[in-house]
Amino acid sequence: MQQPPPSLPPSVESSEVVEAYEEFGKAVEAREREEWLIRFLKLHPFVQEKTPVEHEYETHTVTVVGFQLAVYKFRKWLSKEGREYKKAAGGMSDDGLYTLSPMLREVMPRGLHQIRFNNNNNSTENTTMLFKGIPKFSGLVASDEDEQSNATASIFFYHGKKVSDAGGFYVTAKSNGENAKLGCAMVDGVPYLISGSKNTCIVWPAMDPVEKHQKANNPNFPAPFIALLYSDWFLRLTKHEKKRFIHQMTQNFGTIMAEINTPWYEHVVPIHRVYMEWYCLLGLDGKPVHPNTAFEFFHSFGVRATFPSLSQPDPPRKHKTPTTPENIGERVFGASRFNEIKEGKFALDEKTSYIGHVYFQHHDIKELEETVEKIRNAKNTEGAVLYLTDSKSDRVIGLVKVKSSQYVIRRRLRENLKGGLFNPLKGGDIKEFLTGGTVSPQKNGNQKKKKKSMHLIEALAKTKERISSGAKKLTHVPGCAKHWKEWARFGCGFAEWWCESRLLNGLKPESIELDTVLLEARIRIASLFSEFSQALEASEK
Repeated sequence: MQQPPPSLPPSVESSEVVEAYEEFGKAVEAREREEWLIRFLKLHPFVQEKTPVEHEYETHTVTVVGFQLAVYKFRKWLSKEGREYKKAAGGMSDDGLYTLSPMLREVMPRGLHQIRFNNNNNSTENTTMLFKGIPKFSGLVASDEDEQSNATASIFFYHGKKVSDAGGFYVTAKSNGENAKLGCAMVDGVPYLISGSKNTCIVWPAMDPVEKHQKANNPNFPAPFIALLYSDWFLRLTKHEKKRFIHQMTQNFGTIMAEINTPWYEHVVPIHRVYMEWYCLLGLDGKPVHPNTAFEFFHSFGVRATFPSLSQPDPPRKHKTPTTPENIGERVFGASRFNEIKEGKFALDEKTSYIGHVYFQHHDIKELEETVEKIRNAKNTEGAVLYLTDSKSDRVIGLVKVKSSQYVIRRRLRENLKGGLFNPLKGGDIKEFLTGGTVSPQKNGNQKKKKKSMHLIEALAKTKERISSGAKKLTHVPGCAKHWKEWARFGCGFAEWWCESRLLNGLKPESIELDTVLLEARIRIASLFSEFSQALEASEK
């Protein structure tokens, strides 16, 4: 039987920290539990309390304080005093920290904010609440994690349960976007909407369009766009639907978990429009409610599945002619809407629906192995999140991620391309493009020792070596021994194609808009993979 990982020592999680955690567990009243939880978070050395943010509205002044894992402190500790725990953690990430702290696993979700509403007409009246993200959950196996750690699915299960206690499970598509969470509050008769990404939180009067208080004009920050889509959706509801939604979200449920997908920030699946997918509903205790309850709730407000299956449909062929240095700017900025946002011209279409939910389907636990294999073999998807339900009570006992093999392979390819081509080009380390991108090395005495520059053809050769080596090391991906050369051919072929189509192999550097080329590589990498695949298919016909 696998032994649980060791816990952080008393020198880190002191008696005061333990006491606050225990008192939180004993507390019955919601206000008391909140107070002990906040005390625990303030005392824990690996939790960071963020600077309060204040918003003043007609009836209330709203103060938001965020809490997040201080992973940088954990890394520093692991490299010095906590070296003996490094192996048990498995990595210097938040997964490693959660692995070593059962207390943080229990009480610190993926995003937590304390919100205080002070009544502007009565300084003695205030209301506080917690806005929580989803509890941490891990991959079914280590290869389903993006970062290395020793986290296993079982240590994140609820109520002391494990996979063997499950009688069934629900497959939900793993959306390919950025973390989003949605909530509500009713304070002194005034309804508020609350939304955010993992570590952000925006609060505004529900009946106001959020643009009145918060502009969505920076593509690098997803939170304002999450708020924009949420506000737009809510204000389209009927008066009765608004009232019912606020009531249920304040009396019965806590947070809607979602992911926002935008064409200006792809991972490994192409995104051609802006949309948000709801995938989970948290109860007032912060734990996921049963999937049937969640999706029935979504359907009751007209939210339907974005795609009819786990995989997204193949991306459309938008252009009959290839992308060239002459048209790349028009195509990148047109497809991503990047400049449209920065120029303050981004707006939603009142006839377009921007919110849906992920695909989901129920299975008996006997189908687990077969279903996981299908997920791993699926294309055009990041994978799935499985809700496991108890064989006796049918309540949710845990969530696990299962990544598709295509996602794992292309994510590794993306990282190899960053290290071998994209970053050296950006830093001015390629001789044909010595000026680099906009963010090029500083020309003062404080800059780090500059790497020796090389020609593009040399960088390409080294990148291809990295890609081949990386593909061979994907031993945790099913079929690696048989298929790694095929994966390497795709990756090396992509690197060659990219250097030729985007950089003209360095032969005419003066004609290359390097900033635009690198922007496309950063925000539209999945569409680049798709474009190369289509070019490959066309050449083989």
